[in-house]
Amino acid sequence: MTTHPESCDVFFIRHAPVVKQSDHLPPADPPMVPREFDVTPLVSQIPTGAEWHVSPLLRTRQTADLLTPSLMPAGMSPAPQLVEMDFGSWHDRPVAEVWDQIKDGPLHNWTFLTADHIAPQGESFAMLVDRVAGWMHQLESGFSATPRIVITHAGVIRAAMALALATPLDHVVGIPVPHFGVLKLTLMDPARATETGGAWLFGGLTDPGIA
Repeated sequence: MTTHPESCDVFFIRHAPVVKQSDHLPPADPPMVPREFDVTPLVSQIPTGAEWHVSPLLRTRQTADLLTPSLMPAGMSPAPQLVEMDFGSWHDRPVAEVWDQIKDGPLHNWTFLTADHIAPQGESFAMLVDRVAGWMHQLESGFSATPRIVITHAGVIRAAMALALATPLDHVVGIPVPHFGVLKLTLMDPARATETGGAWLFGGLTDPGIA
């Protein structure tokens, strides 16, 4: 963990696996799979006493409940800007049915949708990135060196990575993010981040290997 008083470590954690039908897109707000998880490999990477920000969806709240006894948050705030991408009418639909609607392109080499493709009655990855950017800018404007833990979703983690690296969205949208995966970013006090490289530093995306 970075301990410099002019920087803040931010750990984005993807939620536990969820209940979903095989070969279907997930429902909009499914629960996490009801079984025991050994989270020891995860909590060993994460600081205690951090400020927590939790997506208000059920699976993220349940994951936060799972991790709270080991990590003892100093405070916990809901983060509605950090909910998963809205797949609209595609939620809980068979993948084959959705494929029939998108197969004529444009297509992506590594994932289901290009960054600009808007799901019917939903949103695109690019729209999700705009939401996440707003949250990250709030963190910049209210800078504090207190570590942050963010319990969120794969799409949000990809969005945060794209913003920190200033990377084209179509180069990030297909990056795999495992359940319980951890993205570490470090935010330099924006008042001091006046040179090349931006205020955000990519610290790695890790898989703690929780089955």
